Amino acid sequence: MSSDLWSKQEIVRLLKGAPGTQYQEADDTNKAIIRDWVRSLLQNGAITVSFVKADGSVRDMNCTLDWQKIPADKHPKGDVTPVDGIVREGRQRREPDEHSLRVFDLEKQEWRSFRFDRLQKVSATLEFQ
Repeated sequence: MSSDLWSKQEIVRLLKGAPGTQYQEADDTNKAIIRDWVRSLLQNGAITVSFVKADGSVRDMNCTLDWQKIPADKHPKGDVTPVDGIVREGRQRREPDEHSLRVFDLEKQEWRSFRFDRLQKVSATLEFQ
């Protein structure tokens, strides 16, 4: 499915008044709650997110924001304040879009991002010790 096709399908969905994802249908307060919830899951371990990519295909990504699971050489460089509170020196990153999230892909061992409005499913395994 191409990105244009996905965009057209979204326009048709909106014109018909068909329901979208929970994030798409949420008000600003609940969108912030969803974003914070997903970030907290990512900061505490690995989760799998299913989302529609820009080209229209669906992707499952096993990802994290848990710095202990990310190789040190892959930690962001720049004026970034990671979860652990350490400010690293180097180039500065642009201001992030609140509706997208940059995460570490554990399979590709690279940083990737997804948009919350294209998020279809979040899967997490909770372990109690």
